[in-house]
Amino acid sequence: MKKTAIIGAGPIGSILAAHLAQNKQPVILVDVLKPHLDIIKEKGIVISGVSQINVKIPDICYEISQLKNLEIDYLFICVKATVLQNIMTEVKKVISGQTNVISFQNGIDTEELVSQYVGAARTLRVVINYAGNLIANGQVKMSFFNKPNYIGAIFPATGKIAQEIAGMMTQAGLDTEFTPEIKKYAWEKTILNAALSPVTALTGQTMKQAMDFPETRRLVVSLLEEGVAVAKAIPDGTGTGGYDYGADFMNHCLNYLDKAGHHKTSMHIDVEAGRKTEIDFLNKKIVEYGQKMGLPTPYHETIVRLIKGIENRFIK
Repeated sequence: MKKTAIIGAGPIGSILAAHLAQNKQPVILVDVLKPHLDIIKEKGIVISGVSQINVKIPDICYEISQLKNLEIDYLFICVKATVLQNIMTEVKKVISGQTNVISFQNGIDTEELVSQYVGAARTLRVVINYAGNLIANGQVKMSFFNKPNYIGAIFPATGKIAQEIAGMMTQAGLDTEFTPEIKKYAWEKTILNAALSPVTALTGQTMKQAMDFPETRRLVVSLLEEGVAVAKAIPDGTGTGGYDYGADFMNHCLNYLDKAGHHKTSMHIDVEAGRKTEIDFLNKKIVEYGQKMGLPTPYHETIVRLIKGIENRFIK
């Protein structure tokens, strides 16, 4: 079996670790959250909700530096995009020539940031379609999984490795498909996240509450429309135009968001906890690409300013 490590034991990383470990895949879990990891090592990760798992993960590291000389094959980076650049210097120090690094972040261009440190040939990107919340140390509620996840490589020759990882995740119960168009899926997921996550963070609503309330639902629709327009206009890497998701894409987006239920988004949780949000990788990226293409994005610009205003209260 491939040596696998996961940096980030929040909901996304814990759900991934639990599924892999339940499928007898040895996993090393890395995080600075000592109480959380201590419980996982002693009693195991408990996943409730969509999946029901209770599995021990004995291989725990409290610092990235502890991975040095372990010859890791697959290194999943499951921290939030806000701290990605901060940890990549440490990641670069511990990887070997055989290590492939997989970006699990929300947002646009996270894989490009990773590749700056480890090289494009060893960088992969997953677009995840599951979510959860940490409810106690060692316990995560998996709120939803809109199958499948998608994985791709930014260097074509790495596509075979991406397919191997897709198979490993699928066998573990996290259905994942390989795609040569991972950026297209990253944009699709970002359009969805940018439409609803900041709205819930600003209003204090769950995803279901925001989608059920007519005023916030209208705002979500306007944000979706702007995101779709920008994605359709930007170059897609082939020189043939942008990402066109088809005539029924808006209905697909609304159906997707309507299924989320009473899930509290990570941006909502970050605002409540007084932490920096991922707004720079979501709405701000849409604004930046819109400016490059000469497209106005007033709804996204307003959302960015409002979230930045909230962050200004606790981030100096």
